[in-house]
Amino acid sequence: MPNPWTLKLKVGGGDPARRVGGLALGLRLALDAQRASAKWLVVDGFDAALTTALDDPRVTLERIAEAAPDQVCVEVPAHCLMHRQTFGEMALDQHAPATRLGVADLPQKSDVVYWFAPILVIDDAAARNAERQLFCSLRKREDGWTSRWLNRYISLAISRHLAKTRLRPNQLSGAILAVGLLGAYLASIGTYTMMLVGAFLFQMQSVLDGCDGELSRVSHRGSYLGEWIDTVGDDITNYSFFVGASLGLSRSTGSPWFLLVGAVMLVSGVIGSGLEYRYLLSIHSGDLLRYPLSQATTNQSGKLGFIAPLFKRDTFVFLTLLAAAANILGAALVAFAIAAVGVLFSVIATEIRLARERKANSGS
Repeated sequence: MPNPWTLKLKVGGGDPARRVGGLALGLRLALDAQRASAKWLVVDGFDAALTTALDDPRVTLERIAEAAPDQVCVEVPAHCLMHRQTFGEMALDQHAPATRLGVADLPQKSDVVYWFAPILVIDDAAARNAERQLFCSLRKREDGWTSRWLNRYISLAISRHLAKTRLRPNQLSGAILAVGLLGAYLASIGTYTMMLVGAFLFQMQSVLDGCDGELSRVSHRGSYLGEWIDTVGDDITNYSFFVGASLGLSRSTGSPWFLLVGAVMLVSGVIGSGLEYRYLLSIHSGDLLRYPLSQATTNQSGKLGFIAPLFKRDTFVFLTLLAAAANILGAALVAFAIAAVGVLFSVIATEIRLARERKANSGS
């Protein structure tokens, strides 16, 4: 982590209080810098609207009149929009005290996915471009096929509007969970129409599931609690829908075997999630992407890397909708139950590997 440094916002040449992605430009710069270990903030010039914007409880930077001689100082126009990892890419810990860096020293290229170079927001056209680049940067390298080519286009369009409201990410997560639970209930009714509508709501929950994360990142409101609400909410939606769909199929066909299929999916999912949650708690994270699942299902370069996207949530949710539309949801659930058992074994294999690594590290 970089050593503490000073951010200097230079007022002039544009409107630092202009909102892009729901936040004033100057405030976004302060929060981005804070995330990259900045400790002090200098505002060179006066803008009443910027002063009001910086009076935000999320800003913990210490306001000072000028950077001390023994501090690294980065001077940025207060009307500049940068990728949220720009300050982190500057390797500020490698600069000697009293180093003064300006716009010319900001990174123009990076290996960070969906990176964009700093943008000076001087007019409406620049503001539109800045917002477009900002929301595009919220995409993830880990996105599966369905998220990359369908879900993200919808969720980002929704998030651009939500960012202008007072809605908080955790509030949105609660609403998204309600959509998923409604889909599960409708699927449990068992008619073709209700199961199709339930599957559609399941897919909509998957789309909207991107919005709370996008909103938290663009608004700098991400939290440990928010990670857990998102992770647990997704799992509850998954279990509820597949149990509901199994119940609905059992009602419509009169076959009890679908109840067994639902039970297999539920038990496999709960055990696997429990093991994953235990690991996440140990590293103080609620982000399921940080769980080191077996290479067979997550490593794109492994022997089974070409089918890895099939195990991602966005893909199997979308396949559920297609199966419901084609009236073959029963066959899809059987396939998903087999996959759920496979994922459980993969999680168990990961736990065994982690236990061996811990034992080896403790003995060294």
